[in-house]
Amino acid sequence: MTKKETFVWLNDSAANGVVIPGKTRMPLFALVLIAPVLVALAMLTSTTIATVDAASAGETEETTFKSSCAMCHGADGSGDTAVGKSMKIPDLHSAQVQSQSDAQLAEVISNGKNSMPPFKGSLSQEHIHDLVTHVRELAQKKAVSQ
Repeated sequence: MTKKETFVWLNDSAANGVVIPGKTRMPLFALVLIAPVLVALAMLTSTTIATVDAASAGETEETTFKSSCAMCHGADGSGDTAVGKSMKIPDLHSAQVQSQSDAQLAEVISNGKNSMPPFKGSLSQEHIHDLVTHVRELAQKKAVSQ
């Protein structure tokens, strides 16, 4: 009686189930056992990512601000940085900035103004909206701390 083996090649589509000396092989039953585990991990990972995304919306605003704006505007939005002082960047808490509508602020972020560069090429509309929200929050935080 001959023993019949069935193998599936994971990395070599040219092998097409043929046993090639020196190649690693995985029996079909092992693949059948591993597949549900891989599917469960994929589902768990996507659920975790969605939960983290929803929970960290505020963190996303702050992260985007730190990476795109804080170099000039400062972490607190005051413009109290070397670049901010040299370019006379307005304090984001000021009435001059806060009196603008959300659409006007989004326009400035998207297209730039004076020496501020445009960010529409590097930030999505969602990120720009998040930055407008963050600018509003910065003003509220300052008002509360005073």
